[in-house]
Amino acid sequence: MASEKFSVKFAETEEEKLAVYRLRYQDMLLEFNKDANNQDGLDITEYDEYAKIILCKDNDTGEVVGTYRFITSNDLPLGKRFLCEDEFCIDGLKATGETIVELSRAVIKKEYRNTTVLMHLLGFVVKYILDNGYRFTIGEASFMGTDKSLYQKEFSYLAHYHAVDESFSIKANEEKQVEILPKEELDERSLKRSLPTLIRVYMEMGSKFSKDSFTDWEFGSVDVFVLLDRENCNLNYVRRIFRF
Repeated sequence: MASEKFSVKFAETEEEKLAVYRLRYQDMLLEFNKDANNQDGLDITEYDEYAKIILCKDNDTGEVVGTYRFITSNDLPLGKRFLCEDEFCIDGLKATGETIVELSRAVIKKEYRNTTVLMHLLGFVVKYILDNGYRFTIGEASFMGTDKSLYQKEFSYLAHYHAVDESFSIKANEEKQVEILPKEELDERSLKRSLPTLIRVYMEMGSKFSKDSFTDWEFGSVDVFVLLDRENCNLNYVRRIFRF
């Protein structure tokens, strides 16, 4: 996928992958946790062995300015769990037998966070998912910091208006949860505007979110589970925004 300014593709060379790993370290790990200190300045995990790495490049400078990591249940070695299963139980979703896509390591260089790069990345991802007939796309969205109470209203809003279907029984692997406020106490319009950009875009696409959250102490964030079900995808929005 390309435009005059940006192009999006799967990383093919070791040089492209290293550029992504450097971006993830500088604009994700250090942003959430300033104490993170990798001597090589790279963010590489075992999942990078199995995953497809998506990158967005600024065609004027040649710089990698955005990325996603993309892995399906068919790519995982036998017995290997999705990354998000460290934080959430998704057994009900896996029991459907559908191929599942996990998105992770969503990172955009700070100077490019005006939604343009995000839309290029998501357009590439969604087209690939639809073209290949995958039903479930999963991932996590992060709120900065480890104090859940700061986001009680946001979590309450997601629980009332955009919650994952109860039949999938998505639960966080953590007992401590904030109390969900009554719906009548929430200012829907104001709370929607206060959510991180990525979550707002996911919502418009038809994504649903867990009622539970998980505190990632090492990363320095509070995470919610995200599910996009192809059967509930807002295709009109997707095709209008991503133009395919």
